[in-house]
Amino acid sequence: MSSLNYDSRTADKFVVRLPDGLRPDIEAAANASDRSMNSVFVQAVRQYLDGQNRQQILLDVLANTVTTPITADSMHIDDRVRMAANANRYEWLRDRVRVIDIDTCLCVVRDDTVYFGSDLDKNVDEAMRLARLEELHPCAD
Repeated sequence: MSSLNYDSRTADKFVVRLPDGLRPDIEAAANASDRSMNSVFVQAVRQYLDGQNRQQILLDVLANTVTTPITADSMHIDDRVRMAANANRYEWLRDRVRVIDIDTCLCVVRDDTVYFGSDLDKNVDEAMRLARLEELHPCAD
């Protein structure tokens, strides 16, 4: 509704009973922003209702996410357990306290480079990413 056509005498009215202390708070907010108490109250109600609508949308999305069945493309729980176990084994092996001689106990040689410690981690991560990419997108030979 444009301000040119607005008539406060014909506008919809609603009587509200305010708890003690709320009216002075509304009045202070109105004075601070050089607005009417009515406009402050209407804005507060609109913000509350918008927040309720947003909250309901988020709850609906969350409920949909939780109730969406797991597809066949998802990783099977046994694969996840194996992956976690392998990660634990790798971390245990890589732990330098358990490796007596890092030059002979836990290293990978590729070409003329020996990888161990964080360099070994990066090399393994890179190899795993490459293997996954090749699995998802096999090269056409």
